[in-house]
Amino acid sequence: MLVADAGRIQFQTYCAACHQDDGRGVDEAPPLAGSPWLAGPEDRLIRIVLHGVRGPMEVHGKTYDREMPGFGRILSDADVASLLSFVRRRFGAPSDPITESTVNRVRLASLTRTDYWSVAELLEKP
Repeated sequence: MLVADAGRIQFQTYCAACHQDDGRGVDEAPPLAGSPWLAGPEDRLIRIVLHGVRGPMEVHGKTYDREMPGFGRILSDADVASLLSFVRRRFGAPSDPITESTVNRVRLASLTRTDYWSVAELLEKP
């Protein structure tokens, strides 16, 4: 299976129910399409996927306040890398692919974390 295919399948499995296949989000789930969060630092995205996020988050002038669960316990470093590389490419955040080694570095730096990230923490430490 190609890495791009793996990322697409992971997106469909873990993300599309809330963020929708077209990336526009639903109700309380923020859109991914054109999101500055998606275009932001890759370490921040990795933290969100590994541990989740909670607290008011503004995207395109609208505030969203829904918890997103973390998937670090069920997704490997390779899974997170392919998922986020796919999402960035699909929803307009051109960048180099996120590597498995980058995900591993971020995972190791937050091994003792047991709770969601707050939006404030993520903005403080990109």
